[in-house]
Amino acid sequence: MDLKNFLKENNGFPENRRVSVSPCFAEDGAEALWEIRAVSEEEYRRAAEGKKDKWAALCLLSVVKPDLQDKALWESYGVDSGEKALKEMLYPGEYMRLLEAVKDINGFQQRRKAWKAQAKN
Repeated sequence: MDLKNFLKENNGFPENRRVSVSPCFAEDGAEALWEIRAVSEEEYRRAAEGKKDKWAALCLLSVVKPDLQDKALWESYGVDSGEKALKEMLYPGEYMRLLEAVKDINGFQQRRKAWKAQAKN
């Protein structure tokens, strides 16, 4: 195996995805899609350090649109952080839908599928 395949410029990080999270938000008469991205392990570790809710930290890092760090968004929901805004914006089922998409783009679902396949054998 050639080392150049593992160099940063050859990293095949997934492209950003647009996902359906909540029909409560509209754009041009249609549901506004959320944009999410994959994050590196180091980025995730720094963001999750010392936090109780590691999944919320991953969601905050992964959500590109809407910008959960925008203070106008925080003010709109009467909160002081992106995590609190996210939890005020969504119903529990919608939050789970977002979390599942975030887990998928960051490789957690593949690991779960492998465990299930292993358990069957």
